[in-house]
Amino acid sequence: MKLSVDQALSLTETYGTHECRKYRERILSAHQFLSLALARQYQRTNREKGYIEANRELGRLHKRLTLGTEFQGIFIDSPDEDVKRFAEQKSLAIHGVFQTYNTNIGSRRAIQEVIEYLEACDLTFPLKNPDEASKLEIAQALLRCFDPDWWRRKIRKRQDLLLEHVMIELGLVNKRKGIYASNHCVERKLKQWQRNEDLLASLEAENDLGQVFNLLDLTKRGVSNLVNRRNELMTRLSGFESVAKDRGDSGVFYTLTAPSKYHSQLAKNCRSNPKYNGASPRDTQEYFNQVWARIRAKLKRIGIQPYGFRVVEPHHDGTPHWHMLLFVAPKDVAALTSTIRHYALEEDGTERGAAHSRVKVEYIDPNKGSAVGYIAKYIAKNIDGEHVGTDHYGKDAIESATRIRAWASNWSIRQFQSIGGPSVTVWREARQFANSELADKILDRIDDEKLKALIDAADTGNWKSFVELSGGPTAQRKDQPLRALHVTKNEPNKYGEAVNKLLGLIYRGKEKIQTKIREWTVRSIRVSQEVSSFNEWFSIGGANAPPLEFCQ
Repeated sequence: MKLSVDQALSLTETYGTHECRKYRERILSAHQFLSLALARQYQRTNREKGYIEANRELGRLHKRLTLGTEFQGIFIDSPDEDVKRFAEQKSLAIHGVFQTYNTNIGSRRAIQEVIEYLEACDLTFPLKNPDEASKLEIAQALLRCFDPDWWRRKIRKRQDLLLEHVMIELGLVNKRKGIYASNHCVERKLKQWQRNEDLLASLEAENDLGQVFNLLDLTKRGVSNLVNRRNELMTRLSGFESVAKDRGDSGVFYTLTAPSKYHSQLAKNCRSNPKYNGASPRDTQEYFNQVWARIRAKLKRIGIQPYGFRVVEPHHDGTPHWHMLLFVAPKDVAALTSTIRHYALEEDGTERGAAHSRVKVEYIDPNKGSAVGYIAKYIAKNIDGEHVGTDHYGKDAIESATRIRAWASNWSIRQFQSIGGPSVTVWREARQFANSELADKILDRIDDEKLKALIDAADTGNWKSFVELSGGPTAQRKDQPLRALHVTKNEPNKYGEAVNKLLGLIYRGKEKIQTKIREWTVRSIRVSQEVSSFNEWFSIGGANAPPLEFCQ
């Protein structure tokens, strides 16, 4: 790390005055991990605007990389061991602050001091309106504030967002440096995923029948498995297309791109975009969500209900864009397209190239190809890259898929979203119930042909029939016959908060169908048993293991 700082100082050695060099040394030494990237950005700014503006920019970046309104002890780019130590110290300190003020002045002032303490660290009190909250809700929120794990989670997420945003501003996210996400972001996510796998591999679940399964093996049998996830999405997409054919609906494929000011890099030469407004990928995703909300409101007013799928993927610089495959009646296609175009171009719609590049429309001709074909490659490209070859930028699709998943995870962006149709949770629960030991008994008790048909459609992977039996692709969730059943767990979480769990399904609002029929205990695998009983354990938790949902 010190070598990086020395190199960074060497790169900027000749710029400005002696005081400037001392100023740079203080900042670059504080951010050893980013020192070279900061120095190169300093060079670029110095060439274009001079060393005074370069100093100002370096100061702004230093402030962004500092956790808190003033230095609290760590930076956004500090290593994880520093974050863990900081979280332990701060959780104890804030507990002491609350106790002192609560004892000497009162609870109201104590809570205000806790809120201000958190704000000084760029964190927010975990309760929106404490003045209107009950004593129990305030107590639960305070327990979070006194918990080092809560501090660590909050700081890590802030690190993920701010550090990657700075990486974007420094030009480290593009098709030449680190496509879709910075190399640091990808490495961080790969390590996180490996830690998660290691944790699952170290745990086993035992049910009330004495059956024992390894959690990692169970996880890989559900939609956490990339192949299973891709297959499920393709099944649902193909089912929607079959529904559309029976209804005589037309398919249209839309691609929406954000205004140029949301893009940090120019696509051709990967240079900084002079129009860039500093937006993060999350900001851009929020822009699209607002545009889509206005589109939906307008469509509702004019009586058009599209259904289909939306895929979100990044441009090379991490800026998201949307692909949507939508089905509507042929008479509504023109109005749907006009509405989407209007709201998508409402902001900066007159800028150069907007009419051509911001909204792209492809009308699907069944005689030339399947609607599924239009979006299938985007689904594969954003999950595992299988059968794609290379992506839009000529990069290996499998490697790109890993980077795209890291991008989506970092920015908490939902990559795939169905528009219309029944809940996928209900679909999964119905599939699980179909193979339950109590399925026949419960179905005979309820004795409803439509319910049996719904369960059979799910069991056979027939999304088309499942949609039609649920009331069609545009039916409101509240009007669908089969819905998810959630109940409150007997035990609260460690903050004393009630926790809901998925218990099964409810049919027509009254018939409860419990799909979670076993009681499970999750525990660490004892090392002494791991070797001696490995073969037996593996055979139980291997090919015959149930999906992870049994353990929820």
